[in-house]
Parts: sequence; structure tokens; C-alpha cells
Amino acid sequence: KLIRMRVGDDQQDAEYSRRISKALSDSLDDSSLCSLAAYLPSIFELIDYNCKKQSAVEQANFSHWKLVFLLTQFMYVLLELDRPIMLVLDDLQWADASTINLVLGNILDSVSNSLYAHRILFVVLYRDNEVCDEHPLVAQLVRLRQSESVKIKEMPLSTFSKGDICSMIASELRLTTRIVAELGGIVHRKSSGNILFAVEVLNSMVRNSVIHFSLKLCRYQWDWDNISSLKTEENVASFIITTISTLQPKFLQTLRILSCFGYNIDVAILCLLDTSCIVPFGGIRNPLRYLVDIGIIEMAGSLVSFTHDLIQQHVYEGIALPQRQNLHFGIGVFLGSKTTFNAAATGPGIYSLEFGIDQMYISESKIDGDFIISERSLLSIATDHINCAGPEFIVDQKQRILFARWNLKVAKELSATSNFRCALHYYKKGIQFIGHDVWIHSNETGDQELCLDLYEGAAAASSATSDLATVEYFVNIVFRNVHFERSLNAWVILIVSLESSGKYAEILEKGVNLLRRLNFDIPASPPSPKEIKDSLVTTLRIASQFRIEHIKTSYHSTGILNQDKRNIHNKNLFKIFDAIVIATYNTSSPYLPLLAFEMMQYSLRNEFYEPEAAIAYAGFGYFNIMLRNDFKSGKYWANVALEMLKQYTISTAARVKWIIHAQIMIWFIPLEDTRRNLLEIAKTSMKLGDFLTEIYAIRLSSRCAFFGGENLSIFSQLNIRNLKNTVKYNTTQGTETAVLDQIMADELRGENSNPFKVFKGLINNEDDLFKRASLTNNTSSMMNVQYRRFFSSFWKGDYDAAESSSKVLLSLRMTNLLLIYFTFYRGLIAFRRYREDHSEDKLRNGFDVIIKIESWLQHSPSLFENKLLLLNAEEQASLPNIDKAKSLYLSSIKSAKDCGRVHEQGLACELMGQFLLTVANDRPQAMIHMKNAHTCYLQWGAFGKAAELAEEHGLDTSSVSPTGISSKH
Repeated sequence: KLIRMRVGDDQQDAEYSRRISKALSDSLDDSSLCSLAAYLPSIFELIDYNCKKQSAVEQANFSHWKLVFLLTQFMYVLLELDRPIMLVLDDLQWADASTINLVLGNILDSVSNSLYAHRILFVVLYRDNEVCDEHPLVAQLVRLRQSESVKIKEMPLSTFSKGDICSMIASELRLTTRIVAELGGIVHRKSSGNILFAVEVLNSMVRNSVIHFSLKLCRYQWDWDNISSLKTEENVASFIITTISTLQPKFLQTLRILSCFGYNIDVAILCLLDTSCIVPFGGIRNPLRYLVDIGIIEMAGSLVSFTHDLIQQHVYEGIALPQRQNLHFGIGVFLGSKTTFNAAATGPGIYSLEFGIDQMYISESKIDGDFIISERSLLSIATDHINCAGPEFIVDQKQRILFARWNLKVAKELSATSNFRCALHYYKKGIQFIGHDVWIHSNETGDQELCLDLYEGAAAASSATSDLATVEYFVNIVFRNVHFERSLNAWVILIVSLESSGKYAEILEKGVNLLRRLNFDIPASPPSPKEIKDSLVTTLRIASQFRIEHIKTSYHSTGILNQDKRNIHNKNLFKIFDAIVIATYNTSSPYLPLLAFEMMQYSLRNEFYEPEAAIAYAGFGYFNIMLRNDFKSGKYWANVALEMLKQYTISTAARVKWIIHAQIMIWFIPLEDTRRNLLEIAKTSMKLGDFLTEIYAIRLSSRCAFFGGENLSIFSQLNIRNLKNTVKYNTTQGTETAVLDQIMADELRGENSNPFKVFKGLINNEDDLFKRASLTNNTSSMMNVQYRRFFSSFWKGDYDAAESSSKVLLSLRMTNLLLIYFTFYRGLIAFRRYREDHSEDKLRNGFDVIIKIESWLQHSPSLFENKLLLLNAEEQASLPNIDKAKSLYLSSIKSAKDCGRVHEQGLACELMGQFLLTVANDRPQAMIHMKNAHTCYLQWGAFGKAAELAEEHGLDTSSVSPTGISSKH
């Protein structure tokens, strides 16, 4: 319609179309437009742009979440203009879960939370008698009814009443409803109120002259005797079948062929079938015209459809099972014979899967001059018919192997477009065709690769749909039937699936055993500090021979993608390493540094510098900082990892960048820049379909906002939105983190948003969460609870509780962002506690923190300057050195203000006020700084903290406003 607007006579429509065209060009880059064109081919007629066909690699990298992102952006472009839009979704009872979740979940949620939600109306049509409780549409409808952002109006539509039928007849025959009342009752009874069947009954009466025009009466009349003798069936479907059964054999055979394709069929397929021996003698063109004329089928564009799906259902079910199977088999074999894939597979290399796939290409075959169908679609349709015939119908094992290859090919195509549920269906069908006994003879027949591809494909598709039990079923069959060296890819699938399910302890156990079987020097029990140190020394010695030019030289000599078997083996190894590293990180396992060093050594010794190895170099950089305090080396190895990723984009690239920016570069750049980098990583992760890294990046960027002094009201809004996303992605750990962050923000704001409600009664409070984490030994969740308790206790001034939590946190691994602020607050607590009990241990702890932050200051003055000044002020206040302490407090206040960190400015004001009250005995000046602290907390949005401060010190806040103190925030 937008294209027609562009060339139409209406100037407003033409201008609107041009604005849409410009907005699309401005909002989406060339790559995104090309990807979107795969689903909306006519988009380039709108924006006058020709896109080259996507390569196989580009198609493989296209994911479900990238599709969500592009379609959402497309909707935003339409909605930002000034016209309302109505989107009609019909027959959703037949839609699969992925389609329903895409439209009613991802896209509708995004649009409904936008500023332009009032400009769009979604109209959803479905048959409630065909939607059971387990149907995916039901879950979405329940969610939408509970949604606060989506207004929903449900309108049940019933069949036509007797009065409706009478009104329709009266209108058509130009008579009063009184005259047609009895006729209307008969038609209503015969059609059960179904309007399609009512029209068919009336048409049959007209054809048989039961209803005719009377010249004498100058109106329509009907013959009651003939109406009474007209055969009547109680069941409407039986009535239609009775009508169809009177058709000539060639028309009935044509209908049976059509019914095998479902509700509709592409004209191109019919044109192709017209050349086969399956259709009636003389072809199907004339029967099609007749069936259209009598209203059983209809043609619209390139589709031939039944006028009602019930007709198709009864025609199809009326075919005897053996005849139906034979019909499906004949259609499938004939259509499959027209593909180059079948030609290749039935040639000399029938059992060579690689040969078949290599020879398969996507071509556009023009049929009958007017209609086009792709070979990919043709093979998919042929495979569907073979599957309907079923493996039990086919006794020849060679044919079964061939059809298993068809299913494999279709499944791989679907996986490449992230349609994993459908892909799993074809993988399972392929497995049914080869049979479970094929493994026994697969080495002799050369079919082991086919078996491996089918079972690994089924496991991978199950992993993508978060079905861990099914993943384990398929990979365990692979483990039992192939040598260990051949099962490495199945191990990758299993471990990645365990990672998606958050089963980190199981990953660690299986991963360590797997690496030991691969002859890596990994101890069976957690490594000792000496073992870690020895591995570090070895890695440093090997790494000292490395130069960054080696990467460029390697790519120049071997090409960007080296796909030999050894290289594929290495890629799989690093995928396993990647998942195990995340597991060790989330469980604070001592295996983490040892694994990082083993990865690094393997890459250097084998000169494997491809992008998959980048995680090893990022990890090595991280541990140079954490274990050796060597920030220069840490940054160097991070840059090496980034250099590797320049060559080619892989699915784990975003995760490597997350490690680099979250754990390494955070020491060198302002916190605001780290936050921006993480948000960009989240965006990239979504495009790549790596939703776990997306959650990690969003979660840490949110914490950067909190610790960077973002207004807490804005932070809470963003965090709640992120919380909804983590629930949607079903990431338990991400949800827990967002809930705990919200509790901390709520306490500072003096509110209670009850974030635990997202768990729907499974977890009601923080104690429930901690108990659950303790039972499952989930150290990451326990760390998050203790981290929340520590920071909340600090801001409340409950230093006993803060110290209790800090003792637990010291034994756990945390992100460097948390480490920075944990260290800073712990130093402040140490000096405060020393002034209370004069414990030398507390003073030494404070001095140790100052030394540590002094070493950090040289790498990022903007991040650490005000913190070090405040710690020095607390140190001088503890000695005490009053004049020097005052000067340092004021310097810290100014430094925080210059950096725009209003919360740390308020903290420095509060601590100076406490110092003036308790050490310097200067209450008037102390109250001035307390009021300044109060104002800063109001600016931060910490209304609860500000109220507590005012109550504790009896501050007069009647004239105080959030804008009463200057700040760059």
C-alpha cells in the first residue's frame, strides 16, 4: 500500500510514503535493510535500493533476536509519523509458538512501551474451539490481560443466528423478513449458522430452481415440496461431503491432491504437478476452474485456497490412509526430483552428505511464465509430503537414507534463520527415517556423518529452545555411538545448553573431566595457589615470545576462515573453554585462572589466533591485573583480543568485549564511557542472538549508572524495564540481580516497589533467595545478596552489618566495578570503626585501602581522585589532624562535584559534617555540610536517605530544594 501511495494521485499519501522511505533509510543501515528484505522483499521498491544477496555466512549469523530488533525498528519508523496503524493477525490458532511470541511478545511489548503506543491497534483473530490450554497463544493472552501497558478488548464472535440468516435472505431477495422467516429457518438449520454453508445451501437452491423468480408475482418464490425433499444432514460437514462426493472423479481427485497441501497451495506448485502422472488425465487446469466456479476453492494472487478450512479437512480425512500415504509419497518424490539437491544425492555420491550439500544451490525456477518458487521452498514442500507418508510406508533403506538427508537439509536451512522449533521437527523426522539401528552399521555404509549431523542438529535446536532434557537425550546417544574425538561438537552443545540453564556447577564438573580427557593439564580437584602460580609463570614465559604481528601474519597466510578439521577442532575446544570460564566465574571457582592460562598456552603453542581464541587473551589480560597488579600487560592483552576480533565477527565476540570492558578497560576510562560501551555491547549481543551476554552487559551498565550517580528515579525505571527483559529471557541470575539492585535503590529512595513479585511466589524475600542459593551452592547469587546487604548497610550507617557482609565478600570473586566500590567503602568503614574502638587492625585496613587506590589512581584519575581524597581525609580525621582533614574533605567535595558524582559529593559532605561534630566540635559548620549532604541526596533521588539524615541531625529542611546546591550532575 505504501508503494501504491507513492505513485498515487493523493499528494498527502505520496508525501507520507516518501517520509516513510526517508525514515527507513535513516534508521537502518545497509546490512539491516538487506536482512529485513528477506522477510519484506518489497521494501526496496519503497526506498529505491538494491541489495546484494546475503551470503551463507550472513544468513547463518542472522538470529531470532536480530529479527525482533529489525521488525521493532521498522514498527517504530511507521509509528513515529502521524498516522495510526492497524495490524491484523488472522488464524493465529495455526501459528507456531515462535511466531506468536515474536509478534505478541517481543514486538508488541516493545511497541506498547514506546511513546507512540496509542497509534497502533493490533487485531488478533483466532478460533477458540481450536486453541487448547497448552496452545502458545493462551499463555500470551493471559500475559496481555495482566499487562498494564497493553489495553485489550476481547470480542467473541458466534455463528449467525436464525434472525441474521433471515435478514440476509430478505436483503438479497428484496423481501420482508416475515415472508422469508420459514425459509431462513430451514437454511439456518442446514448450515448450523455457518455463513459459508448458508450461502452454499442458498446457491444449491438457486441452481436447482428451488428458488426462482416469478414473473407473475414479480418477486422471488420457492417450491416448498422440493425444499422438503432436499436431503438434509444434521452435521454440516456431512452435508458438504455429500455435496463433494457427487463430483466427477477428476474433480474429486483434484480436490484430494489440493487437500494434501493443507488450506492453500502455491499456483507454481500446481503448474509443476500438472506435468506429473499424479494429476487426473488431461491435467488439473480445467478442474480448477470448475471448482472455483462452484465455490469450493478460490484463487487470490499466486495462491489457490479452499473457501473454508473445514472443506479441506473433510476432503483430506475422507481419503483412506494407504491411499493418502501413497498420494503424499508420489507428490514428495515428484517435487523432490525437480531439485538439484536430489539430483546430487541420487548420483554416484548418494551416501556423501557433503557432496549433496555442496551441490545444492538456491535457484529461482520460473514456472508457467507467471509464478516463481525457490528451490529451497520446493525441497521443503517435498520433504513435508514424504514425512506425511511416514517412514513406515517406505521399506527401502536407501530411500529412507535419502529422505533423511532431505530432512537434514531443510532443518539446517531453518536453523540458519533461527527457526529452531521447526528445525527440531525435521531433525526428528530425519532420525525416524534412518532408524535407531543405523548406528550399528553406519561405519560400513558410510552413514555415520548423517547420523551425527541429525542427532547433533536435534540437540542444538533443543538447546536453542531451552529444552535441556531433550539436549541430554540426543547428545547421550552420540556419546554412546561415536569415538570420543568425534563427539566434541556434541559436548559443545551440551555445555552451552547447561550454561543457558544456569547449571554452572554441572558445567564445571563435566568440563574439567572433558578437558582432562583431552590431555589438558587440569587437576581433578580445585588447584592450589602454587599450581595456579606455576601455570602463570609458564604462560608468561610462552607469551613473552608472542608479538601482535603474529595474528596479522596468521590471517594473511591462512585466510580469514580456515575450515580444515584441525581448525574446527580448535574452534570447538575454545567454545567449550568459553562456557567453562563463565561457569567458573559465576561459581567463584579457583579453576578460573588455571583455565585461562591453559587456554592461552594452547593458543600460543598451536598458533591458533582466530577469533574464538580471543577469550583466552582477554582472560590472560584480566589475571595480569588481578594476580600480578600489572595493568600495562592487562591492557596490552586486551588489545590483542580486540585485534583478533577485527578479522571476523563471531557469536561470542560480544562476550569477549564484555570481559574486556567490564573487567579490564574499566580501570582506564571514566565510568560513563564504560557504561556506553556496555550498552553498545548489549545492542550487538541482541543482533547476534547472544541474549546471555546482552543481559550481562545491561546488568553491569545499570550498575555503572548507579555507582556513577545516575538519578535514582531514572535508574529505577531503567532497572524495572531490564527486570522485565530478564524475566522474558528466563535468566534466573539476571532476574535476581535486577531485583536486588531494585531493593537497594528502593531503600535509598524510601520506597518499596516489591520487586520479588516477578518470581510469582517462588521467592518472596531476600532470605528465601539466599537459602535457595545456599542449597544449590550458587556462589554468584550468594555474592549478589551479600553485595546488596553490604552497600545498603553502608548507606544506612550500619557498619556492623556491613563488616559482616564484607567478610563473606572477601572470599568471593566479583566484577571489578563492585571490587572498586567495595574496596572504597570498606576503607571508609575501617577509619570510622577505628575512631570508635581504636583498633590498630582497623587502622591498618584503612591504610591498605589507601595504598591500593593510590596504585589505581594513575590509570584513571577521574574515577579515583575524589575517592582517594576522601579516604585521606578520613585517615587524617582518625590520627587526628584537624586542619589537614578539613582541607582534604573540601578537596574531595570539589573533585566529586567537578566529575558530576552528586552522590559522592553528598557522601563527602556527610562525612565532613560527622567529622566536625565528633572530632572538631564545630556544630555550626557541621550543620552546614549536613544540609549540603541532604541537598545532594535529594538531587540523587535518595529521598529516603535524605529523610534519615534530616531526622538524625534535626535539620531544618523547610527551605531546602533539590536544586539548592550547584552540581554538574
